[in-house]
Amino acid sequence: MISMNLPTTLISTFGAAAILCLAPTANAQRLPGFDSTSFDFYHEFYGSRGYTDPQAAANLQRGMTNGLTFSPPVEMGMAQLAQSYGAGLILQLPGAPAPAATSAEGIEKQRLAFDALAAAHPSIAFHWGLMPEWDQSGGSWVPGGRPRYSGSKFDAYLKFTTYYQNKYPSLIDYLQQPYWLRNYSLAAVTDHSPNTYYAYEMGVELCLLERAIDELGDLSTGMAFVRGAARQYDRRWGIDLSSWRTSNNMATQFDDQGNLRGGWSASYLKRHYYLSFAGGAHVIQNEAAEYSYKDGRLNPFGQVTKDFADFALRRHPDIGRPAVNIAFMVDHFSGFDPKHWIYNQENAVWFQDIRYTDGDYMLNNLLRVAYPNHWLHGLTPGAPFADSAGKPDAARFQAFLAAGGDPRPYEPMPFTRWGDNIDIITNSASAEAMAHYKVIVLAGDVPIDARFAELLRAWVRNGGTVVANASQVGAGDEDLLGLKLLAASKTASRSKWLADGSSYSEPSYRYTAVSLDSAEAIATTESGDPLITRNQFGAGQVFFATPAFLQSTARDQFLAIGTRLLDSLNDRWALARINGKPIEYIVNTRAGKVIVTLSNNSASEWTGEITMAQAGDVLSVSEYTTDVNTPYTVAGGVVRVTARVPAYEVRMFAVEFSTPSQRRPAPGRRNAATADVDIPNFGAFLD
Repeated sequence: MISMNLPTTLISTFGAAAILCLAPTANAQRLPGFDSTSFDFYHEFYGSRGYTDPQAAANLQRGMTNGLTFSPPVEMGMAQLAQSYGAGLILQLPGAPAPAATSAEGIEKQRLAFDALAAAHPSIAFHWGLMPEWDQSGGSWVPGGRPRYSGSKFDAYLKFTTYYQNKYPSLIDYLQQPYWLRNYSLAAVTDHSPNTYYAYEMGVELCLLERAIDELGDLSTGMAFVRGAARQYDRRWGIDLSSWRTSNNMATQFDDQGNLRGGWSASYLKRHYYLSFAGGAHVIQNEAAEYSYKDGRLNPFGQVTKDFADFALRRHPDIGRPAVNIAFMVDHFSGFDPKHWIYNQENAVWFQDIRYTDGDYMLNNLLRVAYPNHWLHGLTPGAPFADSAGKPDAARFQAFLAAGGDPRPYEPMPFTRWGDNIDIITNSASAEAMAHYKVIVLAGDVPIDARFAELLRAWVRNGGTVVANASQVGAGDEDLLGLKLLAASKTASRSKWLADGSSYSEPSYRYTAVSLDSAEAIATTESGDPLITRNQFGAGQVFFATPAFLQSTARDQFLAIGTRLLDSLNDRWALARINGKPIEYIVNTRAGKVIVTLSNNSASEWTGEITMAQAGDVLSVSEYTTDVNTPYTVAGGVVRVTARVPAYEVRMFAVEFSTPSQRRPAPGRRNAATADVDIPNFGAFLD
């Protein structure tokens, strides 16, 4: 048990900024929050007077964007261009002298000009991007080199957050300024997933997470972090898309014949567009990019950008919101960034300075189950331009592309076992934030202090379902668990799911012996010792796992019985199921519709079936990217949609019902990523 008073910590670190983040302000009704249904597509034009770049006007004229991002100086021409097309504006200017490469007076001059510009143009949205790539990846924010972290994770958190207070007090002053005293919102581009919480905590109102670039993490786990952080702080969120690829030392560019010269393929960036949009992003921002050839014709990236803008801004602007019923809860101070790229594969957190704890191994193993292959992001497995250690040579990569080589096999993206429909939140979440989830899985080291214990109990009493394990609780939690924790620790290598008698061969694992009170066993060892129990607590349920962090003794694998539990909980609440080979998917819902986005990140066509419960008469089933009707059948209250997705493509299938009603999970086999068993409908069992 750790005693933690988070609000006091934040107030001492950030002063009034923390209060503004953690409590509603007088202007709370004016500030767009997480439930905002707006979507904006920003294009950055870098450099002084970027608004005079002919490409900016051309992209607006072509309907390719409804937002523009510029650097200083702030001039009337920025707003005049944006106003003509109803586009929003982002000013990319660090709110501190060193990273802005100007004086505090120079920053304030530009800020005042931007505020005046916003006041003069109230019909369009203005955002000050005062924290661009702020979180210590390198560069001007850490001119003396990135701080090194040691000691506890809380020590690391304090060192990280106080760095900005001590080094950039003017930035903290800007973050403290109440929203109702300015005519713009505050935005950040964050590089590392765990720092999204701290961006909101510091006072940011729109956090974008930079993705695609190989040196940072993958999109799927990134969305889980930033969307969870935005829900936790009731703010808007988005994806900042970089076409730069360090592996070939270029941003996305094409020769006059449309052959890729460097960066990422148009297909790769296209899938990031649609997945971010379906994932619920309020904003996608393209970093500065080339959209056209010298003669003005759109290059392949420009064409997919135009097609996506037409889709998201005009043809299908309302695809509802992602159906997120499950959250993984992590320690607020964890510093855990999912593995990616060549130099980010160590078993360590806080910029890989602090070695994994047993709980960190659990979180890593859990993410490997939820997002298979996410750790390959940025790598080029099997590439002819990589050395024996897998490191690509930039010159050879460029030569490969110049010779007409296809880069797409060397742009790995993950599958999703439970879809891109999971949020990652922290144990500083409020009761209001927790109330949005049906299931919360305690993932890794999650200290249960008095504040959080009270919130958790109230949430379960009100109908929530929590999953915890023996390494996360103590004797004071026994009434919640419905059992007594015994001193004995045992070892086993098999597990059994009692509902159907399925037996699993497991790696060697250790578990805590328990004696049951009100709880019942739903999984056991072969000898009959409880492995997973279920306890009714008020209107909710507590699932408790006796194995240490639900992983092998070697800490290299999440236990199959733990995966079976999470499969069953996902199946209990899933609106749709994906039957076929592993694929990345997202399920969205809006009144009378269920919309399923499938991203085929493989080299062969994907064929399969989408199933869902019939929630009224089926009015139509269509595929949105091509706007064609899709074959389907209805039998026994189940809608079955035949789905095909070409290689390296994305498709979005929408089922429209006559009347919206409460939907039940559909029976059948779910997406079988890494699974080797059929998962029946566990609705009755879990009810």
